[in-house]
Amino acid sequence: MAQQIPHLPQSLTFASLADHVGIEIEEHRVQLPSAHLSQHPHDSALGDRRTEPNFQTDFSESQEELVTDPQPSVNAALDQLKQLQTRLTAHLKTDEIIWPLSMPPYMADSDVTYLANHFERPWYADYRKILIERYGYYQHIMTGIHVNFSLSDTVSAPLLDSGAYPDRNALYFQILKQVSKYRWLITYLFGASPITENPIDDRMLERRSDIKQPVRSWRSSSAGFANHRSIQLDFTNLDNFLASLDDRIDAGDLYDLSEYYGPVRVKATDAYHSQHRHSVQYLEFRIFDLNPFTPLGIDQNALTVLELLILDALYFPETLDNATMQKSIEINDAIALQHPDTPLPDAQQAELRQLLEHFKLLQAQAADGAEWQTTIDDLENNVVHPQDTISQQLLPHIHDESLQAFAVQQGKHWKTMIQDHHN
Repeated sequence: MAQQIPHLPQSLTFASLADHVGIEIEEHRVQLPSAHLSQHPHDSALGDRRTEPNFQTDFSESQEELVTDPQPSVNAALDQLKQLQTRLTAHLKTDEIIWPLSMPPYMADSDVTYLANHFERPWYADYRKILIERYGYYQHIMTGIHVNFSLSDTVSAPLLDSGAYPDRNALYFQILKQVSKYRWLITYLFGASPITENPIDDRMLERRSDIKQPVRSWRSSSAGFANHRSIQLDFTNLDNFLASLDDRIDAGDLYDLSEYYGPVRVKATDAYHSQHRHSVQYLEFRIFDLNPFTPLGIDQNALTVLELLILDALYFPETLDNATMQKSIEINDAIALQHPDTPLPDAQQAELRQLLEHFKLLQAQAADGAEWQTTIDDLENNVVHPQDTISQQLLPHIHDESLQAFAVQQGKHWKTMIQDHHN
């Protein structure tokens, strides 16, 4: 008989895991035939960016940000994301496509000048100026997927009633730490930024001039969308973690919480200086590159792996100290900067086998466990050698150290497919 997992609801399904799920996707409008960042303005028909909840822009005017409403399940969030992507596509100019990669297209000096001088959100300008001074231009035009997640009472109540966790904050902090520790698995499977189309910006990448392309994920590495190495936080408990963020902000090392680029952010009920005295509302997972092989930038399989990692954190909690958390950053970095054909290191192969054992136990007791089988099979196929990881699938499309031709082809394809389906 399979081991019984204490406090696991008999009715557990992925639909019952979350109270709310939200997905945010960052993506660039790109102008043809040059395939440079679009210089067309953000379409005002998409709403006022001060108040519009679903359509925003980020560091550049070309950098669209689609934000779903909080939804009751992953499937519902994906459905709304599809609707938002369809609406954005309908408002593209005839010479525009959506760039399907996390690493931006090649930027000539004239593009950087345009980026510096054209910005239509004055309320964001001071922060943007600080980001440019600290990181340069290229880092903040990398794009990715953020997944927002809050736990359901179906899952949290039995754990809290049993005394397994003292409160909901402890549940969330265990998830934050343990998913952060195993971020390397997301990078290994779903890293999708093997090359950079642009020269190294010394403000951003001076510490990793040794990197040789292609890799699994520029964006997910310390050379990508990351804080400087000096930003190290205290993972002893949630109060210490948030207090260490406060200290960095007060010292001027971070502008505010939005400048913390760790793999998981805490979203709580009040301003940052008092967050540790308030309840965690949800977590924001910032660990996915754009998947260029789907028009939504992410698929169900990737989200299933994330949900399995969340369940693993809750029902197979590990004791994770500051040294372990710091080491996890180094492990993720090493895997992100491997060639896509490189097998996982032996230690991570052993960890993945242990995770698979946990996932199978969860599957055996879940009401809809059969729906997890495809994802578990994929994980087993990739334990030793990468069989079908996204970065490996991109290798044949790299020509002259560039993915531009592939990205333009995919962008045109997704635009036509979405428009034809909508019409």
